[in-house]
Amino acid sequence: MAQPYDLITVGSSFASAFFLKGWLAKAPASARVLVLERGERHDHAWHTQNRGKVTQLGRKTYANPARKEKRWIYAPAFGGTSNIWFGNTPRPLEEDFELASRYGVGLDWPIRYADLEPYLCEAEEVIQVAGPERTLSPRSRPYPQAAHELSSVDRDLVELYPETFVACPTARASRRVEGGRPKCCANTVCNNCPIDAKFTVLNGLASVFADPRVEIRFGRQVLAVEHTDGRAHGVRHQGDGGEATDEAALVALGANAIFNPHILLQSHLDDDVVGRYLHEQVGENFRVLLSERANHPGSTSVTGHLWEFARGDRRSEKAAMLIETWSGPFVRMEAGKWLNTLNATAVLEDIPQAQNRVLLDPARPERPRIEWHGHSEYAQRALDTLKTDLQQTFEPLGVDRIVLRGLRKTEGHILGTARMGDDPKTSVVDRNLVHHRVRNLIVLGGSAFPTGFVANPSLPISALSLWAADRWWAEGAARAD
Repeated sequence: MAQPYDLITVGSSFASAFFLKGWLAKAPASARVLVLERGERHDHAWHTQNRGKVTQLGRKTYANPARKEKRWIYAPAFGGTSNIWFGNTPRPLEEDFELASRYGVGLDWPIRYADLEPYLCEAEEVIQVAGPERTLSPRSRPYPQAAHELSSVDRDLVELYPETFVACPTARASRRVEGGRPKCCANTVCNNCPIDAKFTVLNGLASVFADPRVEIRFGRQVLAVEHTDGRAHGVRHQGDGGEATDEAALVALGANAIFNPHILLQSHLDDDVVGRYLHEQVGENFRVLLSERANHPGSTSVTGHLWEFARGDRRSEKAAMLIETWSGPFVRMEAGKWLNTLNATAVLEDIPQAQNRVLLDPARPERPRIEWHGHSEYAQRALDTLKTDLQQTFEPLGVDRIVLRGLRKTEGHILGTARMGDDPKTSVVDRNLVHHRVRNLIVLGGSAFPTGFVANPSLPISALSLWAADRWWAEGAARAD
């Protein structure tokens, strides 16, 4: 029998990479880590030349009967979704963690914004986030890089909404990262950045996986966590060469919110909460056709964030909304008004619903099956007033008309299927992301979100992983021993 590992992590995207970074920082020199990655390792050139290939591979790994109406995107490759994300990195708001106590909807998180704030700073430093001096969320440190230049209409919106319009924080570099990534070229195809200016695990955290204490195996699908009497013993996985089991003192699931619950279900860790509450934000693209103002581009793809509808008592009745303004030379086919256009997206939170879930596929138990019934009435009430809200927002700029372009099939986020909480009857992991029943099993990533934010989740996912690693060494390691 091979010697047990000190840690086995599943996956190599944000959740696993940031957890591994935090865990290794306090681990002894003798530590042994095994990383099991379902995909293969490709360099930046391969991802650029094979745009969309990894997401096509991902769609074949699970059953999604609602695929025509709803898409779920992930990238089965080294670095995972960091290879295909757009790189928007706003922070959640303080009130996002307290929806139930403040507004009587959803759930409160078992941690608060203040608990996570130092780890948000640490993640921003690793990512080298470019952000504004002023934000709506309290900060203990400035952003590592200055914000990108706003578009001309963005600057008008700053004057109209000085308290709630800010530059979009982003993982796209606003200046060259020392020893690494170049400045963003503002070509607006950021999901596959052609010049590698956007943070990915490949260009920002590959050194963590190159640590001599770490062994990584590619092409390995994790099937289940082996456990008895409240303790995980190892991980069963398959790939070329067949099925195998490796033992470990600690197991961390860092797959996404489709595959984390699937692994738990195959491990017979189903308390009728696992897999439920699958959700993400609801997005709708729209176009503001301006009567007089030309819109001259800024210095990256998404330049501005308007938080006017994301806070306050509105959230007692309907979803918070964040407006993302897009830069780029969008041409309007009307004489004299070629540049009189603002493209934008309305991003709405959605309250998780138990019937939206991940299940074992009866026909093929080795793959997950998604059961999706649509977004909540809470989100729909915000969609019902969207046109009015947008008209009210942009009317002072002078508007010919606003064109709603339809709901987006995905926001590219997968959340909520192994939620964190204090009560094992309603949650899967505790406030430190440790499984309630198996106390040396950590479940990372967006699957732990009790509710979603209008803010993109990759930054808080990264911060939660750093939090979990820190709390493990402070509390969990002694308990597990």
